[in-house]
Amino acid sequence: MIFAEKIITLRKRNGWSQEDLAARVNVSRQAVAKWEASQSIPSLDKIVQLSLIFGVTTDYLLKEEEEEISLTQDSPESSIRHVTLQEAGSYLETRRSAAWVCAIATALCILSPVTVIALGAFSEYGHIHISENTAGAIGLIVLLLMVGIAVGLFIWNDQVRNKPWEFLEHDPFVLDYGVRGLVKEQQTAFAPAKLALTIIGVILLILSPVAIFGAIFTDKDLYMALSVCVTLILVAAGVFLLILADIPSEAADRLLQEGDYTPDKKRSNSVLGPLSGAYWLIATAIYLLWSFRTENWGTTWMVWPVAGLLFAALRAIVEAVMKNRGETQERIR
Repeated sequence: MIFAEKIITLRKRNGWSQEDLAARVNVSRQAVAKWEASQSIPSLDKIVQLSLIFGVTTDYLLKEEEEEISLTQDSPESSIRHVTLQEAGSYLETRRSAAWVCAIATALCILSPVTVIALGAFSEYGHIHISENTAGAIGLIVLLLMVGIAVGLFIWNDQVRNKPWEFLEHDPFVLDYGVRGLVKEQQTAFAPAKLALTIIGVILLILSPVAIFGAIFTDKDLYMALSVCVTLILVAAGVFLLILADIPSEAADRLLQEGDYTPDKKRSNSVLGPLSGAYWLIATAIYLLWSFRTENWGTTWMVWPVAGLLFAALRAIVEAVMKNRGETQERIR
């Protein structure tokens, strides 16, 4: 029995139409029709997904000499999660609200040094009648409060809002009939808003250093300090908008298993998840230690853009290594 015949047999045994199977594998009905007509062969990821859905081994699907069904240890229902229409809608709504929480928390982290810098500058040049030590103490209290609130929001968002949906990132799943259409519809509806938020956010980030460049020509330390505050405010606003644009779109990609959430990417993310957590904790520790030891808050903020660039490079290296490892394993098989 060839691959196409096995797909037809297994599909009919489950009582599914070509549309039903296509919805579960996240492909078009025409793709399933081509598989069953021996006009094309699905990718390796889709073959693995088909084996999970039907509860058979990949060997059974791929080897023509295997006539009897080789069942996997688990049944289809226990081996793969089905996401219903109601679950998908609830998840998308959760991620939209989570985007605001994440955006606010990130903005608080970026803005946290502003009070220290501004109060220190105003105190040093006599624009407010408090000592530099008092200004520094007030600024540090505000900074720690802002960082503390931000960390609390991140933890609450992760442990309370996102915890029920962790399986979407790590485990195999299929969408019930109609879910793919709902997600695509919402993705299309959000596209104009995502484009506008992204454009404005990027413009704000590009313009953020302008205040510093302007202060350089004034040759006044007070203006330089305040220009750093303006830069941080613009960066915070730009990042805030980019997060609002990215998280809802990311949620749709995760459900559709597209973009950064294909099965290959999931394997990379299983390594990047713990690595990124440790990475950003180290970056935060470096930022705080450097800032408190030097008290040069106007310079230490540069830890964050540098850390972001290095993390992008680290992510690219990990993905390349995971991809090469996957290709090597496939050749061995």
